[in-house]
Amino acid sequence: MNRANYLYLFCSSLVAVTRPAMAQDNYYDFGFVGASVAYGQSVFSDKDEAQISLEPNLFYNGEYGFIDGSLVNVSLLPYVGLTGNWRFAQVSNDFDNLPSGIEDREGNGELGVTLGTVGARLTYLHDVTSVHNGYEVQLHLGRTLTTPYPQFTLTPYVEVDYRDRKLSRHLYSVSPDEAVESGLNQHDATRSWVYQAGLIGIYNITPTWLGLAKFELEHHDENSPLVQRDLGWSMSLGITYKFTD
Repeated sequence: MNRANYLYLFCSSLVAVTRPAMAQDNYYDFGFVGASVAYGQSVFSDKDEAQISLEPNLFYNGEYGFIDGSLVNVSLLPYVGLTGNWRFAQVSNDFDNLPSGIEDREGNGELGVTLGTVGARLTYLHDVTSVHNGYEVQLHLGRTLTTPYPQFTLTPYVEVDYRDRKLSRHLYSVSPDEAVESGLNQHDATRSWVYQAGLIGIYNITPTWLGLAKFELEHHDENSPLVQRDLGWSMSLGITYKFTD
């Protein structure tokens, strides 16, 4: 059985398990903004030590669409939306300890379409800023779970991303000049997959202030020398302001 068939079975199973998430309204007309302190290690880092960073948190889900971090979706029809996203630089010395001689990859703006809801969605995003002219398809599935503590909820999620050749080349290729400077092998990237999973905890400190905790994992299925480790990870803790009733 090839990779496409395995992915189909994997995604079908996840959809079956998480389908009730599409009907839940725990976080409908709900939004927050804040910041977290994160501690983790990128798959692109060539250092053994994890890094500490500050990251923003922005979320909204309501009648006209949703915002999930840098992803903004405006509802056009039920379960169909126009989507915009800013892809922050993923291969950058601002966020990672890259091998010496590797140049930063620029971030880019993207437009596309989303089918589904904030918790169960399929999103197509295409570069519209002429940085690489590639595209990505994301399958994101999550479900908010209640706990014995009414003020505390947990949301496990999984995401599978397909990146076309142009986007993969932008992120994972190693040019001849970079190979000479870094000592890494020259590499011409092809299509790639990224697998992510995480757990998000939200605690209601007061009616307007929330505690936010995350644990996230990711694996990049691309045989690039830039990918320094099989598994990237991050855990974060922050506080957010709830701006909805």
